[in-house]
Amino acid sequence: MSVGVRMKKRAAILLMMLIQIPAVYAAETANINIKISGAIHDNRYFMCMPDVGCLSILAAKKGKVFSMINPLPMNTIFITNTRTMRVYNQGLPKSCDTTVQPNKTITIYGNLVKQHHDKVVLQHLRCVIT
Repeated sequence: MSVGVRMKKRAAILLMMLIQIPAVYAAETANINIKISGAIHDNRYFMCMPDVGCLSILAAKKGKVFSMINPLPMNTIFITNTRTMRVYNQGLPKSCDTTVQPNKTITIYGNLVKQHHDKVVLQHLRCVIT
């Protein structure tokens, strides 16, 4: 067997292994689906959660679902306006005050409203776990 054939065979095996890795983790993830409406025309608004990070509301509006490997404790969220570099604490209703276990998806609904001095909040916030 020539060196070129062995390299192609190794590359094919490596590629097959890499394709399988996301499938293994996909079964063990907690997913965050954000369905926020409102004045979202650019990528300036983010939903931030402790131990998770900040998730683009615009990317979610375009269909992005965010996956977390560990259980996802929902105890507070923040809305960030990157144009003003301000972070706003957002209280959670009872439907969102939970922990999302692997193999579950939390869908976060709300309406992004811009208030005075560019403050942003989510109105009609609610969560559904499936």
